[in-house]
Parts: sequence; C-alpha cells; structure tokens
Amino acid sequence: MAKISESVLEQIKARIQLSEVVSDYVTLSARGGRLWGLCPFHQEKTPSFSVVDEQGFYYCFSCKKGGSMFDFLMEMEKVSFVESVKMLARRANIELADETEEDRSKRSLKETLYELYDKIAGSFHYLLVNSKQAEHARMYLKERNVSEAMWERFNLGYAPSDGYWLYAFLRKHHYSDDLLKQSGLFGQNNPKFPLFRDRLMFPIRNWQGKTVAFGGRDLSNTSKAKYINTPETVIYSKKHNLFGLYEALDTIKKSQKAILCEGNFDVVALHQSGFTNAMAPLGTSFTEDQGKLLRRYCTSVQILFDNDRAGQSATQKALVIAQDFGMENSVLTLKGAKDASELVQEKGEEALQNELQHAVQGFHYLVNNAVNQYDTLTPKGKTSVFHAVRPYLDVTQSSIEKQDLIKTLASILNVDESSILDDYSRRERVIEKPADRNEEGQIRALNPATISVDLYAMLTLVNNRDLYVQTRYKLAVEDLEDREAEALYDVLEEAAREDVGKHDEYILQMIEDPQLRSDVASSFAMEEFRLAPVEVLSEAVNRIQLRNYEKRRLSNKRLLDISLQDGTEDEGIEELLREKTEIDAKIAQLKRTLGQEM
Repeated sequence: MAKISESVLEQIKARIQLSEVVSDYVTLSARGGRLWGLCPFHQEKTPSFSVVDEQGFYYCFSCKKGGSMFDFLMEMEKVSFVESVKMLARRANIELADETEEDRSKRSLKETLYELYDKIAGSFHYLLVNSKQAEHARMYLKERNVSEAMWERFNLGYAPSDGYWLYAFLRKHHYSDDLLKQSGLFGQNNPKFPLFRDRLMFPIRNWQGKTVAFGGRDLSNTSKAKYINTPETVIYSKKHNLFGLYEALDTIKKSQKAILCEGNFDVVALHQSGFTNAMAPLGTSFTEDQGKLLRRYCTSVQILFDNDRAGQSATQKALVIAQDFGMENSVLTLKGAKDASELVQEKGEEALQNELQHAVQGFHYLVNNAVNQYDTLTPKGKTSVFHAVRPYLDVTQSSIEKQDLIKTLASILNVDESSILDDYSRRERVIEKPADRNEEGQIRALNPATISVDLYAMLTLVNNRDLYVQTRYKLAVEDLEDREAEALYDVLEEAAREDVGKHDEYILQMIEDPQLRSDVASSFAMEEFRLAPVEVLSEAVNRIQLRNYEKRRLSNKRLLDISLQDGTEDEGIEELLREKTEIDAKIAQLKRTLGQEM
C-alpha cells in the first residue's frame, strides 16, 4: 500500500478515540481535564503520561514522547505507520481499498480462526456443563474443588473422546478442509482427527478476550501427555500470551500487581481464592515478550512457581525479566502443598489465603537461594553467590537501587562493599574455561573413562529416560559439580515436566551447548551407557552423595571449631555435634554400601 489517504485517517479518528487505544496498554484516570497514566515508554512511579481525546494527542511530561494514536501504536507494537493504520482500520471496521490480496487473505484467515476458536470454546463449555459424556469431567473438577463459578469465569470445557466428532461438527458448519489444516485443532498426520480427545479444556484468551488456543488436561489416563496445548498458529504464539491474563486484566489494572503461577489449575485456584490477578506462562518459562505484555498493565509482579529445581530456576529467570522491565518483584511460597491447586483441593481457599500473606523481595530470594547452595564461609563460595545474583544486578537500571542491593549483599556475605563494587566494575565476567574443549576450542570426543561421575550418571540417565523420575528423588541438581551434568539434568527435568523427549532427536534439539549435544549424541551410539543402568545409577548416586556428605562434614567441623573458640552457647554446640553424628553415620553407611557394590 503506497499511500494512505487523508479521508481514511479521518474516518479512523472519527470512530476511535485515542484513549480507547491507549487504555489497551495503560491504565488511565481523569485529572484536570486530561487522562493520566504511567508512561509505557519509560519506567516511572508517578503518572506523567497524559491523553487529550479532544486533540487526539498524547504526551509524556517526563520522557517528552508524544503523538497521535498512530504514533502510539507504532511505538507500542513496533510496526510501521502503514501497519498501524491497517490495525486501527480493522478495529474501526473500515475497509482499505488498496489492501493487497495477500493482506486480505491473511486478515480473513485470522478473523475466521478467531471466530472458529470462540465457537468451539462455546461448544466445549456446553458439553462440559450439559452432556452425559462429560460426567467424569464434572466429577474431576469437583474432586479438585473447582467451583462452578470458575467453570464459567474461565469458560472451561470438555472435548469428547469421539475421534471424528469435531471434524464432522466443523464441516457441517461449512469450515473448509484447508482452514481446518491451519487451525491447530487436528493432527498433522491425520487432518481429520482432533488434537484434543477426552480432555478438560482450558480456553486461552488474548488480552482482548478472543480465544486463540486451548490447553487440554487428559481425563482418559491413557495418554502419555497429561497436558497439551494448541500448536502455534497465525493467531497464537505461546511466548506472547499468558493463561488467565484476560480474566485478570481488570484486577491488575486497578491494583498494578500481578501474580505469576505455574499451571492452569493454579490460576483457577488463585482466582477462586480471591487472587484475581493471577496468570501463568503457557508451558514455558516466563519470557521477555510476556514481560513486555505484562508491563503494559502493572508495575509489580509476584512469582508463585513450584518449589522444585525447575520451578526455582524458572523463578530466577522471571525475577530477572521483571527487574529488567522495572517492575517491583517478589516471591510467594507455599508450605502446606506443592502448588496452589493442591492446597485448595485439600484444604480449601482459606488455607491458600493464609499462606499468601507475605512475599520475599526478589533479590533477597535470589541471595537466600545462593547462600543455601554455596559455602559462604569460603571466598569461592562468596564469589559464587555474587555471580548467582549478578544477572539481577545487571538489569537493575537505577544506580541508587543497585547500590542498595550491593550493600545488602555485602552485609550478608560479611565482606566489604568496595570488594563487590570492584568485582562488579569489571565488565569481563569470571568464566571458567570449559574443560570439555581442547586448546583450539574445538569439540572434544567423548571418552567415558575420563568424564566425571556426575556426567557419567547423567549420560546413563539420558540413555534410560524411564529411570529419570525415580532417580530425581535421590539426586538433585544441586548435588552435581560438573556443569555439563547440571545442564543435562535441567534438560531431562524440562523433558519430564513437558512430557516430551520420547525420541533421542528431540532431546538433542533441547540442548544448546555444542559440546554437551556432541557428548549426548555420542552416548546414544555407545552400548556402555545402556548396560545395567539401575546398578550404574545406584552406584553413581551413592558416590555423589558420599562426596557431598564429606563436604558437609568439613563445613560442620569448621563451624564446630569456630563455635568452640568463640564460646558459643552449649545449645548451639550440641546441635552441631548432633549434626556431626548424623553425617558420620551416613558416610559410614554409604562407604559400606559402595564396598558391597564394588
């Protein structure tokens, strides 16, 4: 489209007010003849962004940005002027005469899919509420203590077990085979067979309330994938959407605060318990695109992910993203259950309300996690804590805030603030030279005889993935010392949580590091890693646990020596002595076990 006519621009401005467009991204309130809100173009706590509908003009008195609704959309969506006009013309239901055939085709596909998904969501919901075949779905929701009010709020539904019902239903409503192939609702190998069968359905709605995808929870107990989501389509990208955002939008605009949790049922449980600002990423960690989306509507985010290793890792990443976008951030934890849904199911909404009274500030959470992971009585341990929290410091844009965080860290580590500032001022981060590459930085061939016990165990596990779940209860990623082994553990954890990774090729695609990918690929071709895996893993776990208990014994001895010299109270010394006895007993037991195995 070479040129936009003045008449088209005037028609758009006549049908849409600037405040309508801005309100999709900014919470506005009236004051002094203008509408005011927090500027979406820079970080601020006091509103300096103003909108005047009569003039069709916005202006920020702080960062000095201003313009029309077209300028605003260009800035927010990072699109050209022509694209901004197209978007607003569609919103105003104005047809652009010189729209290309390709433009019309793409717009038509999107509009048809929006209509299709909304229609199916309504049909799934009707089946859940009314059909006999959905009786077990209703019972399942009641067993999980999900109220019928939440069925309505989230438009929950049921996808029948009949493999050909959906195709017949949609063809009857005149949807073409070509469209259904592009819809993401059917299998790739069999375009007439639905992706969702005998599943509890969670419609995923964008911030405008349009259904763009589904999440489905298996009710048959026969599927290997407990949860599946719609694949990406022209109207759905999981990294640009959040489950529950639409349902939470009014609350987060008013409170300027959002809660990020891990699963769809957690979102429902939180809303049911009165936390109507809760939402969840869609099968992935919280992304920068989701952070950007969330920052439109609020200035504060609380993280409530599971307390396992993967949940902690996801929490750390989410905190850094939130800090990078200038949002206040903190972490909520549960003691009475592993997640919000389980707590509401077992103890009710009041129990969840009672547990979520207090949150830990994001930086303090990261520091506490690192302190529990590393020995802060040693210089290397203190350095490790510093490097663990550095990503958070790196994205902290306020010099005053950064200085205060460094002061807090120095106090906790019992070091001079100047030492941390000196380390931080060095832009080259301290990175250990990878031991798995030769001098030229080339990939080194895998030699099972020279790798660590940690990596040997993980390579055995990746070749026998059916043993992962039972092994994870005996061996945590924190127990490992080999960085390559840690990375592979994380890959196995992600594969288990997403219920993917059945094929070796898929596992390899999940590995980013070239050396690790090479080692895993090599291990797949070696019979050694598939021989007696249960016995191999048992010995490896015992060796790793023995190593960690011996490290704990050294730390215990150091603390005991210090306590005796400093005149610590008898109660404190007795506790250390009790711990010493327990550690010694465990070491002796592990040594006996290893002696028997050898």
